[in-house]
Amino acid sequence: MPQPDAATLDRLADRGWPALEREPLGAWTLRAASGVTNRANSVLTAGPVADPGAAVDAAERWYADRSLPAVFQVSPASPAGLGALLAARGYRQHSQTDVLVADRAELPPVDAHGIRIDDEPGEGWIDTWWSVDGRGGEAERAVAARILTGGPALYASAGDPAAPDAVARLALVGGWGGLYAVATRPEARRRGLARALAGALATAAAGHGVDRLWLQVLAGNAAAHALYASLGFRRASGYAYWSPSSLGRNTP
Repeated sequence: MPQPDAATLDRLADRGWPALEREPLGAWTLRAASGVTNRANSVLTAGPVADPGAAVDAAERWYADRSLPAVFQVSPASPAGLGALLAARGYRQHSQTDVLVADRAELPPVDAHGIRIDDEPGEGWIDTWWSVDGRGGEAERAVAARILTGGPALYASAGDPAAPDAVARLALVGGWGGLYAVATRPEARRRGLARALAGALATAAAGHGVDRLWLQVLAGNAAAHALYASLGFRRASGYAYWSPSSLGRNTP
């Protein structure tokens, strides 16, 4: 299959992890969710705007109205020179992330014995993910749960459903599946659970018309890159966030 372009992947990821509030700004999208996760609280800059400087001004006002910092997701689909413009205004780049893709039918067989697939995440599923990747208290957890269930998805878990050892989510977006929220409790690591979860979700996705898969992984996460390469994923694009110089969360 042909390689998807950066704008397509940016928009797939946006739909797969939907912000609770969004507003168009030309070809850009302003996104907010009470500050929970970078993607749901940043400007998707995948496309041209008439005046990038004026668009940055408008975004800063929009986020200030919500008591949030203006954060910009910048990828090859963004206007040329946007990074330099942001740097000149005191922003800094962080959380460099690679976007990987794979053809679902070409993934190698995976032993997914004992993996459970559900259409909704139970409290135990959310507890496990939040214990590994969560940042904040109960209010932030509630917002994250709304993001996780904001669109069609499959939820995989390993172990006791009330307290899974590991979990993962596959967003269903047209003929694509987006792998998110892969999390394993520390005491259950090095047992191949992330690989089993990804394989089980890929198999289950066939019944939902999914032909292709994507995921995001921090560029410096060598272990995750090795895992996904062994499953047939390859780099197709990337992006970074630009935040005011005092900020920056190391999450995709």
